[in-house]
Amino acid sequence: MKQLISLILVFTLIFPATLFAADPPPTEPAPPITTETTPPIAPKPTIMGLREGQPAPYSGVLLNPLAAAKLFVDKDFSEQECALRIEYAVQRELAKANLLLESTRVRMHSMEQRYVSIITIKDTEIKRLSELATNQNDYSVWWAAGGVVVGIGLTLAVVYGVKSM
Repeated sequence: MKQLISLILVFTLIFPATLFAADPPPTEPAPPITTETTPPIAPKPTIMGLREGQPAPYSGVLLNPLAAAKLFVDKDFSEQECALRIEYAVQRELAKANLLLESTRVRMHSMEQRYVSIITIKDTEIKRLSELATNQNDYSVWWAAGGVVVGIGLTLAVVYGVKSM
C-alpha cells in the first residue's frame, strides 16, 4: 500500500495536473480601474440594539439577544475547546514518545544483562579450559622408563632365545 501511494505521489510530482489541463480560453483585458467605479470600502461591523417595530439602519442579519449571546459564548468555548484539543494532542504525543523511550531503555537494559551473562559464561569456560590445559600430569618420564625396561627385557628374551636354539 505504501508503494502504491509513493508511486502516485511521484507521478503527481513529475506530471502536475496543470500539465494535462487544456489551454484557458482567451480573456479580454481588464478595464482600467478608475476612482469612479471603485466600490466603497466595506463598512465596519456594528452591533445595535433595536426595539420591536423600529426599522433597521442597515441591511444584514438581525439577531435577538439570546442568539447574540449564544454566538459570543460559542466563540469563547470554541477557543477553550481548541486549547483543550491542542493540549490533548500534545499530551498524547508526549505519552507516545515516553512509551517509546521507556521500551527502548528496557530493551537496552535486557541486552546489557544478556551481554554480561554471555561474557561471564565465556570467561568461566576459558578459565576451565586453561586449567585443563595447564594442569596435565606429565608422564613422559614414566613412558621413557617403561620403554627402556621393555626394550631391555625384549633384548634379553631374544638373546636367550637365540642361544637356546
